[in-house]
Amino acid sequence: MSNIFYEGQLKADINFATSGNHTIISIPAGAPAQTTIAIDFIMFVVAGATNIQFVDGSTNYGGALPLTTNQALVLENVYAETGGVITCSANNNFVINSSASVQVSGFVRYRLLNLV
Repeated sequence: MSNIFYEGQLKADINFATSGNHTIISIPAGAPAQTTIAIDFIMFVVAGATNIQFVDGSTNYGGALPLTTNQALVLENVYAETGGVITCSANNNFVINSSASVQVSGFVRYRLLNLV
């Protein structure tokens, strides 16, 4: 099995102010089977205290991140790993869950990979 790049690097905004799940990146309609999301860069800041949970489809990706007011988070693929800093399972969307209704603002740079 090898990774083949399905598309070049893409960008998605992070911009929500309510608690709960927020789909940040969706697998596009018509994408080949076994398409995965590989996140190379993610940056956001929270306007109030909240727990942030990354979600791979409907499965938690790691543990919740307790963030304080005006705290920022940056993850960058500095080693150019094929799977990025976050790799979702095949055909799963990338979701961010916020435990509180606070403004969360930022963006994600990602690639779509096709596992063949």
